Amino acid sequence: MRDLRIGRTLQIYIAWAIISLAPIWKYLSRPKALIASLVALLALAAGMYWLDRLNRSGRQIPLKGFALLFLLFAITFAVLYPASLRRPFESRSDREDAIRIELLAIQHHQYPYGARTFRGNPPTPLPGALLLAAPFFALKHIAWQNLFWLELFFCFSIHFFRYRATAFFLLTVFLLCSPANLSDFVSGGDYLTNFFYLAIAIAIFHHSLRYPLYAAIIASVFLGVTLSSRSLYLVVLIPLWMLTLQQTTKRRAAILFGVIVAAFTAITLPVFTPHPVAHLLQQLSQNSNKLRYLPPAMHSEWTLPLLGLAAICVSLFIRMDVPRLFLLFSISLFVVLAPPIFALALHQRALPYECSYLSVSMLSFSLWALSRYEQDPSTETTYQPQTTDVTRRMYASP
Repeated sequence: MRDLRIGRTLQIYIAWAIISLAPIWKYLSRPKALIASLVALLALAAGMYWLDRLNRSGRQIPLKGFALLFLLFAITFAVLYPASLRRPFESRSDREDAIRIELLAIQHHQYPYGARTFRGNPPTPLPGALLLAAPFFALKHIAWQNLFWLELFFCFSIHFFRYRATAFFLLTVFLLCSPANLSDFVSGGDYLTNFFYLAIAIAIFHHSLRYPLYAAIIASVFLGVTLSSRSLYLVVLIPLWMLTLQQTTKRRAAILFGVIVAAFTAITLPVFTPHPVAHLLQQLSQNSNKLRYLPPAMHSEWTLPLLGLAAICVSLFIRMDVPRLFLLFSISLFVVLAPPIFALALHQRALPYECSYLSVSMLSFSLWALSRYEQDPSTETTYQPQTTDVTRRMYASP
């Protein structure tokens, strides 16, 4: 049991380190970066030990603790977001600007993907991300969507895990104490926010399966919109289909997935008219320059997506639950995104800041790892927490 606890701790530390060590080693000298990395490992091990003891004791963190944590996020955002806008253009994130110029183009009935951000980069957010950011664009503050969806992700995390302490640990370690994730959050970037509302949509859709069809259809429409935020997110439909078949009839599953696809299509394709297929392929190929350090013989623009698809197709052969869905989703994203990042690391002989692109993969992996940590024999207790029906169905297994 002790080896199992150590293994879980190492899994969580590696997931945190992949996305967090690059800025530490970039901005600190080597001795200081090494010390900081060791301190982080010890702190995370102490946190996992505290988490284990707290969960076995049966005590629950009060909701006011989450309110204080969110208040800390809000204060951090209020202080650091204006500061990020005063930084030189070459060191600023242009993710918020990408959404702004796309919505401005749509407002003026122009093609949104022909513009460039202030750093000269082509915008990449797909129409679903634009639709969900539109209310905040109307308020003149797109970055505010990060606080809105973070608050809902707090609610998702509290219901996803059996113990509130586990949710508190995830939110603290992977959002507040991860330099790359916190930087994206306070600079108005939407990379993590895209995952927040995707995870929320998956949980709502899964929970809606026990309600009348009209409620599940509404959840399906929302899920279709969130899938239109990032093209890579479409792979989640495969394990979700298998999970849905375990919860309802084939006919109802087919109807709901038809609604998901219809919502995705209705949101996505009109933006790319009059040549939707050509424009969509052109937009998806904008990141091809990130594959330049991989051998051309690999044909990475095709082989990596196919490998990611093969990884997530494992769901066709195993019993699915929501944590396993997030595990396979994280593996699929990692297979697609990690090779060009590691190739860049070998070229630079240093951890590149692009490791932050793996943040969604690592956060999704941590949802699975921490949920399984709660079920390890070492964390068993005679106390049974008051789990909601949502939690019980998430962990449904044969």
